Amino acid sequence: MTAGIWTDEVRVRSYDVTPQGTASVLTLADYFQEAAGRHAAELGVSMTDLRADGQAWVLAFMHMQVERLPHQNESIRIETWPSGLESASAHREFVFHDEEGTVLAGGTSRWFVFDVDRRRPVRPPRVLADIEGPDRPGPIDQDLDALSAPAHTDREQTFTARYHDLDLNRHVNNVRYLEWALETLPAAVLDERRCLGFAVQFEAETRLGDPVRASAEQIEDGGTLRVRHRLAHAESDQTLALVRTTWL
Repeated sequence: MTAGIWTDEVRVRSYDVTPQGTASVLTLADYFQEAAGRHAAELGVSMTDLRADGQAWVLAFMHMQVERLPHQNESIRIETWPSGLESASAHREFVFHDEEGTVLAGGTSRWFVFDVDRRRPVRPPRVLADIEGPDRPGPIDQDLDALSAPAHTDREQTFTARYHDLDLNRHVNNVRYLEWALETLPAAVLDERRCLGFAVQFEAETRLGDPVRASAEQIEDGGTLRVRHRLAHAESDQTLALVRTTWL
């Protein structure tokens, strides 16, 4: 089966914007995953399809580069497509355009199929190997330095996983990790600087009631702020996710 390019159009809603009047990278991450889910359903490998076999999709990695964040009420077009299998992971690309066709953001992602009962990744179902993605290059360079934990802690905050943080797999939704990482930053960064993108690597799941410690190291680099984030279980210190954000 040849998979085409899935396209969604969405208007940025009032509850999706920050105090600056633009969507956040959290919003774009949510929009992408909604589009990816609809495309997966068309291809017969939706979350519902996998759950019939006791499996689920789990996001392992996402890298997004941002040219411009859309404003409230702006219409944007999201394109996404599968770009192949590598070992046990499935790759998917995505790009956002404004109404004039100008690229707003783009990125790449890797997904695992997860055994819901055994709580661990498993080999993807055969049907995925039969899906051939379109002959289109990804929107960003996939060569990215490995994410690393902060060398020291400039800022730290602790959260508790709440019921409404959970997804269908009954673990914390992946975008919530990114939200917790951003919450460690000073308001001056969030208010006055522009996010150029992020990369997030998920290491372990978080369950209801788990305490999560988010730490950050801020590195100024010639006018660009690079931040290394680590999310860890606050009691066991197990790494849950590593994040890198970049700001101008």
